[in-house]
Order: sequence, then structure tokens, then C-alpha cells
Amino acid sequence: MEIPPDRGTYILIVSVSRMTRLEIGRLGVFDIIPGFYAYVGSAFGPGGLHGRIQHHFEAVANPHWHIDYLLQFAQPVEVWFAASDRKLEQDWAELLDKTSRFRASIPRFGSSDYRRSRTSHLFYSKRQPSFRWFQQLMAETFEPALQVHQVVLESRNPE
Repeated sequence: MEIPPDRGTYILIVSVSRMTRLEIGRLGVFDIIPGFYAYVGSAFGPGGLHGRIQHHFEAVANPHWHIDYLLQFAQPVEVWFAASDRKLEQDWAELLDKTSRFRASIPRFGSSDYRRSRTSHLFYSKRQPSFRWFQQLMAETFEPALQVHQVVLESRNPE
């Protein structure tokens, strides 16, 4: 995998092919509809971005994070990430929440670290989101030194 062990923030894009009812820890039970989901996360622990993202690709018997529940049936498609010592997870989630390209799908999903925030860190899109669009959004919003990268995990034809 081409993801560095640096600290940083990432967005995991996953595809869901069929409607599924999913119980997600203490969040509750939700209907997950087919489409694409963007999960915003951060990696500031051991292994950095590489370690955290690698965890998402391993089978988990006892889910720890909200995303672990979704990944039991969702297919990872790509990862967008930026190495940075600055925590950008909440900023990125708020940006996605404000765009018309996504809609927040499950309140507080992945954001339990941010007690004052109501922002979800999971966003739904009927169509596969565009990395170029995200790069442009980052260039307009953050300092030019913040470089975002993409790793495609699976070839997909646009719908």
C-alpha cells in the first residue's frame, strides 16, 4: 500500500451495493442504502496513516470504531489522505457536511471524540465522489503546503 506511516487525516471511500440494516454499537440501528460513503478519520497513533488505514482492511471480530461495523459489508474503493501534524478530521467533516455533493448519513458516526460537535464523519453520495473535486476544495480551503493524495483500491467504472 502506498500510504506513509506519518500522522494525518484521511477519507476512506467505500461502496455499498445493497440495502442493509446495520446495528452500530451505541449509535443504534440504521438502514444503509446503496451508494458511496466517505468516512473521515485521523491517524495520530502508532503506525500513523498506514497503520490506521491498514486496520480498516482487516477482519474485525469485535468492532471497535463505528467504521468497523460498516466495513463488515462495504467495499473499500479508495483513500484520500494528507500527512500533517495538525488534526484536520473535524475541519474536513465540516467541509463535506456543507457541500451539496454529500449528505450526512448517520448522526455522530465516527465523531464521538468531538463531544461538542454534532457533525457526522460519514457522508453518503449516490455517485462515486471525485478526488479532483476534493483536491480543489482542499486547495481553496487550506494552506498550499497541505498536499492531499489518493490511493485507488479497486478499479470501478463510473456509473
